[in-house]
Amino acid sequence: MEGIQKLKCTSCGTAFMSETDMTKCPSCLEKESEGGSQIGGCGCGHQH
Repeated sequence: MEGIQKLKCTSCGTAFMSETDMTKCPSCLEKESEGGSQIGGCGCGHQH
């Protein structure tokens, strides 16, 4: 597996593995794409 790196989500601070240079974890991206920008955590189960 090439190109997988451990990144830290800039939105919720959760560490996640990514093959791209995303700065946000999949859960935060999913929430954003739904138009939900609520404060207080993301789908990672990580609270702000």
